Amino acid sequence: MTTNGKRMQNKTRRYESIVQAAEQLFLERGFDRVQMQEVADKAEIGVATLFRYFPKKDRLIVTVASYNLEKHIHSFEFVVNQQTTAFERLVKIFDLLTIREDDTLTQSATFREAFESYASFSDEPLDTIEEYIETQKRIANLVMHLVDDGTEDGSFRRDIPIKEAIITAVNSYGTFGSNITLKSPITFLEEDIAPHKQQEMLKEMILSYVRSDSSPI
Repeated sequence: MTTNGKRMQNKTRRYESIVQAAEQLFLERGFDRVQMQEVADKAEIGVATLFRYFPKKDRLIVTVASYNLEKHIHSFEFVVNQQTTAFERLVKIFDLLTIREDDTLTQSATFREAFESYASFSDEPLDTIEEYIETQKRIANLVMHLVDDGTEDGSFRRDIPIKEAIITAVNSYGTFGSNITLKSPITFLEEDIAPHKQQEMLKEMILSYVRSDSSPI
């Protein structure tokens, strides 16, 4: 490997180390409580080096949010590209979005909910927020691919605006899961209304609504 190649490799590793260290700290303590010096300490670099990579804290936050979202895209791609009916694949998408204790996807969903709340209260658009939006678009395109397949194979209903229904369903289901995960320690006290049971009921209602009569499931 050339000197330039080694330098780029080291730079990439340091960048990834920073992002991973920041993600862990943000998950543990939230965006506002974490200082850039703490991120630098966690990544075992000087704070001046950290600022060379991320001149603003908001830029680091957006990068971590994009990384958090990006690392799960392959799971959705794997499901969407399977050779089954669109409805069967939609069931698996909902399974991916279903809350589970200590599940990394659930933790990521909770993180993204916190990030989007943080971004919405920012006085100005966050620096490099377009990076996060582009990653979201990749997921939206996967959902649209699924909608097209369901329209073609007849596993989704054709008497309703199915594109709007599926997009609304996926967004709402993911948001609901994140919200009840955040609120469950103080809000849900009875076993018969436990968060996982509520989400399972919502999943069944959504799937029943979009499924065509000819769907095999």
